[in-house]
Amino acid sequence: MTAIPRRAAPAAALLTALFVSGGTGLAAAETLMPHRAGYVLSLDPSKPSQKLDGADGRIDYEIRGNSCEGYTVALRQSNRLDTGEGPSAESDMLSTSWEDGKGEAYRFKTVTRANGQVKSDVDAIATRSDGGVTVQITKPRRESVELKGPILMPTEHVRKVLAAAAAGESILQARVFDGSETGEKVYDTLAVIGRPGKAAADLPEAARTALADETVYPVTVSYFDGAGDQQTPVYAMSLSLYANGVIGGLKIDYNDFVLRGVLDRFEPLKPDATCAK
Repeated sequence: MTAIPRRAAPAAALLTALFVSGGTGLAAAETLMPHRAGYVLSLDPSKPSQKLDGADGRIDYEIRGNSCEGYTVALRQSNRLDTGEGPSAESDMLSTSWEDGKGEAYRFKTVTRANGQVKSDVDAIATRSDGGVTVQITKPRRESVELKGPILMPTEHVRKVLAAAAAGESILQARVFDGSETGEKVYDTLAVIGRPGKAAADLPEAARTALADETVYPVTVSYFDGAGDQQTPVYAMSLSLYANGVIGGLKIDYNDFVLRGVLDRFEPLKPDATCAK
């Protein structure tokens, strides 16, 4: 799940283990359910904002594929923020991506608009290289960037978090490639994983049916700017993350305010192909 974030998603963004190895935990996390999900966004009253009178929006998310063919993700997030002074500020982000099932390559296109004007237009591919990640950027400029050290791709991060949860781990730290802004962004992340539970009763009917037997984990992922020694995260996402990768609900904490996302649309999608991995 970037401010205003690209990944609520498995994210999201989500979403998204340096110390998690293979075995039963990783195998369980291999299967992410292909699905469409929509979330209504609103200002979370549990953390009053001193800067906003109101906020609303939505996130629409789709994931297809598997660990054999790779994962295709489409994400759109729109927000309207009301400061009480003048017109509301509106933003819209549209992202499409494909990620190799092993997290070796990540192809993405992201367009962000503010009040109808394009603010960023990124088109690039990131590939695993010896000692890091190589990013070939075609928009907003043609450039090759070398990122050093162990770095996870976005969907790979989600699977690592789920693997850690299945293995009973409560903490997962990782550097995660995001690619937003200029196409080369990397965040230091800290995932805190709570005790497993069962599906919530207030989900849409299609989601209740699909998730009835799935374990759900409360997960909070904090995103820190990897450029410095930062104590406060740029933002944090709290998720109801199901073992098949579905997000049942979420909160995005931007420090100054918090957006709450409630699942209002859900559609399981037919798997693209049989995958034995």
